[in-house]
Amino acid sequence: MIGSVRYILTIGALLGVVFAKKSLVAPEGAEVLTVGVIGDYGWVGWTPVPDHFCLEVLPELIADGITIPNEVLNDCDPGDKASLANATAFQTETAAYIGQVCSMKNCSAFISVGDNIYDSGADFSTGGILRFQESWVDMYSQGVFEHAPWYQCLGNHDIIKGQSAVDFQTKIAPKYDNRWYFGTKGLPYYTYDLVGKDWTATFVVVDSDCFLSKYQKNTSVYHNGYTIECHKHTKVQVDFLAEAFKKSKAEWKFLQVHHPYMSSSTNYTTDLMPLIKIVEEHNGIVLNGHDHCLAHYVFNSTNHILSGGAGYTQAGDCNSGIKLGPYAKFLAANAEAAANGFVTMDISKHSVNVEYYTRDMQFEDGDLYPVKQDLKPSYSFEITRHSK
Repeated sequence: MIGSVRYILTIGALLGVVFAKKSLVAPEGAEVLTVGVIGDYGWVGWTPVPDHFCLEVLPELIADGITIPNEVLNDCDPGDKASLANATAFQTETAAYIGQVCSMKNCSAFISVGDNIYDSGADFSTGGILRFQESWVDMYSQGVFEHAPWYQCLGNHDIIKGQSAVDFQTKIAPKYDNRWYFGTKGLPYYTYDLVGKDWTATFVVVDSDCFLSKYQKNTSVYHNGYTIECHKHTKVQVDFLAEAFKKSKAEWKFLQVHHPYMSSSTNYTTDLMPLIKIVEEHNGIVLNGHDHCLAHYVFNSTNHILSGGAGYTQAGDCNSGIKLGPYAKFLAANAEAAANGFVTMDISKHSVNVEYYTRDMQFEDGDLYPVKQDLKPSYSFEITRHSK
């Protein structure tokens, strides 16, 4: 018993040291600051539920009226299970590619647009810690990644396990690795500034999972205590965004969110309208993921930057590269595949230079997405209209 008490006291002391750590932040004072925008990536280390359980045991349990945890249902997803080998390879190869590009461009920070840990996120358990270590800490630890902060955002795969999963990413993970930034209050929504020599960029992170009406259906794997409760209080996050943008005198204002308002796959225009109206009023910019590809949309003079290509990509999410209407300016996809890659933003007083980097996805039997010079941007545009 005495040994157990000593062990607990020792662990308590160690935790005290760990919890005293401060999160890393991007350096201040640069004339131009380069950041990487990355989303939909954390596949490595996921172990799906065995086929025997999913195909034979699960139907019997459902027939017997036994409640099945959402994460078990989600980890039986046949599409995700079939994609796992490619998704793991794509994340690993794309991480190296991002590191190469960002070493060349001197990226000072990374901006996540969610789906950080597939397939059902991570909670505060041994399994959750191991997933976090393997799919993020070890994956993004070399070269330019070593000392760069990641300004995080929640995606739908991050909240399947409910409040415990949200708490792990917002409260525990930043203490485990001080590069993982989730604000200063341990909440799924927060704001931060990147500050240059003579400019400021304000970012507001919102959890769009709370806004989606279809996640409120009890048939959804995203229907849990967390999404039920936060859906009742979406006004809190809307007001938070409005107040942060109103107070900010920054040259540039960004909404950092997971789900797309503009999409070539599935729009969430009605659900996200309260947020986007505020962005449009302030001449802001939207950063999002969820669609597993890279794209640029312009709607109501607002730039929507999709960066969801850091893990398993899907051509259909970018309409197989076929532009829809006048608002789709760039879609990194072809008939067979969407490109792996990410987006960089070079932020200065006078402009935000946005560049899309797509990886040449060559393998033994061919090339899924040919790119002749993949260390150069496949597409770029410049934002010069300041926010207000």
